[in-house]
Amino acid sequence: GFEHYKRIFTDTKFQEPFLRIFVWTVLFSALTVLFASSLGMLLAVILNWDALRFKGVYRMLLFLPYAVPGFISILVFRGLFNQNSGEINLILSGLFGVKPAWFSDPLLAKAMLLLVNTWLGFPYMMVVCMGLIKAIPADLYEASAVAGAGPITNFVSITLPLILKPLTPLLISSFAFNFNNFVLISLLT
Repeated sequence: GFEHYKRIFTDTKFQEPFLRIFVWTVLFSALTVLFASSLGMLLAVILNWDALRFKGVYRMLLFLPYAVPGFISILVFRGLFNQNSGEINLILSGLFGVKPAWFSDPLLAKAMLLLVNTWLGFPYMMVVCMGLIKAIPADLYEASAVAGAGPITNFVSITLPLILKPLTPLLISSFAFNFNNFVLISLLT
């Protein structure tokens, strides 16, 4: 029973690997949430820009990664990152003369996991942020424009504070999902 849990924290041969894996899992979850939500929020702000033409086309193209089942996307990325015949290494080899060992170098494998998970997560965050941004009254932006504020000031002073509070439960649940996301790691590596 509890002797097994006691051994994890007291026995040095279990303690070091457990701690290393636990820290990476927390870091992976936090970075995935940070990257996916930041990219989704940035794209949502850009897609809500009034002067942007072809918004519908951009929204559809940016939502496609979410529409494709995750396990299919993961397997496609596994092929893209293949060291010998993957398109990513072919491009990197052609441009810079390097062929990274994505699957055998631990740091590159972690970077690859973060890239793929960000790709899988940003469309959902983008859609949620677009909905939250649409709920912000336009009067606030009009008053801000009269005061002479620019787009960055609008984002920091109006958009971010008003969408962060309703977005917080989603960010927490996304962290919990990514903390338990064994499927990505198993299928990709």
